[in-house]
Amino acid sequence: MKDNILVLEAKQTNYEELRDIFFTVRRDTFHWIDPKELKLSDFDESTKDELILAAFIKNKIVGFVSIWVPDKFIHNLFVLQDFQGKGVGTVLVKEAIKKVGLPLTLKCVKSNTKAFNYYKSHNWKIEKEEMGSEGLYYLMKYSNPS
Repeated sequence: MKDNILVLEAKQTNYEELRDIFFTVRRDTFHWIDPKELKLSDFDESTKDELILAAFIKNKIVGFVSIWVPDKFIHNLFVLQDFQGKGVGTVLVKEAIKKVGLPLTLKCVKSNTKAFNYYKSHNWKIEKEEMGSEGLYYLMKYSNPS
């Protein structure tokens, strides 16, 4: 599957698909947020002024990563459920490293056990645990790919 993934910098014409992915994955997996509070426009606010890399398989966007470049901070990493576990997230992170370098950091809500397990299995390290607007989260760092 990894060989079939093309990662490109997102264009404005991709935003409708990206909004759908952002909304759908959050609605289906962010059980700590009331689904009624989620809006398609949350994507625009959440990715403002960020570098967005989109993963394409057969001309369809299946995931994306958004990065706050000055801090090398991954603000969002979302992959459609049908494509999770197929290397899409890993390809997106590798492309982020090519674009902005290491170390990368991100926040992972403690309740998001699936994402946390993914990061731990890919050598992300917990820097600290803090309280945020969505509850407890881990600040995680990735500095040595293996």
